[in-house]
Amino acid sequence: MNITLKHALLIAGMSVGFASAPAKAHIHPLVLGTFDGPVGAMVTEVKNIPGNYGWIDGTDADWGDSHKVAAYQFTLTQPAGVQLSFEQAVAGGGRNGLTPGFSLYEGVASSSGGDHDSSVGSHLIRDRDSGGATTEGSFRALNDWSITDDADPTAVSPSVFTYIGHAYDGSADYGAGVIAGGDGVLDHKVSHAFHLDAGTYTAFVGGSDYGSQLTVERNLGVAGTIAVVPEPETYAMLLAGLGLMGAMARRRRTA
Repeated sequence: MNITLKHALLIAGMSVGFASAPAKAHIHPLVLGTFDGPVGAMVTEVKNIPGNYGWIDGTDADWGDSHKVAAYQFTLTQPAGVQLSFEQAVAGGGRNGLTPGFSLYEGVASSSGGDHDSSVGSHLIRDRDSGGATTEGSFRALNDWSITDDADPTAVSPSVFTYIGHAYDGSADYGAGVIAGGDGVLDHKVSHAFHLDAGTYTAFVGGSDYGSQLTVERNLGVAGTIAVVPEPETYAMLLAGLGLMGAMARRRRTA
């Protein structure tokens, strides 16, 4: 979708819902837990997001509004393979049509829960990092980004999210080519595996249906699942062990 049409959509949306728009977009992550690495650990939690385009809005040049995405936080006490999955949640007795997308970052929001796009400090950070370009919010789906609740980002360290990777449902192109990372199958769920070092991480998830900006916003449910999975080298060791056991069994049969 070209920038002219994008801005037309934004203006139309503002004319409909400006009076009810929130003054501050605060980040309150849902904590999935702390994992020490054993394979098989799994947790699923459900959150609501407003609308179906928050994640993909963060992929373009003027960034996105952080209150349009939901944050999921987790901690690893040692390196591990992690699979993150997000799908539409059953809401109101039926499926809600969400096309989820998410990005994973190392880093966490302020413990005060006050980080928001509209703070003076967040505007200063965006002006600095965008080179003075117009930005809709602080969220960047494909890059590092920062946000704060303080007026002076040099006085209090902002929350920094260091980009690791992303994935989204289906395939999207709004004027600049297909965005990488789509799973190619529009089935209202997306999953991606990562190898991660010990640390604390935050996944931001939202909708990847850019055209839904034309529709009235409504809360959509998203179910997020973290699963600790075997690393590729673990599979290799397992296969090697099975092969060795098979060779030993054959040798015994022929002895």
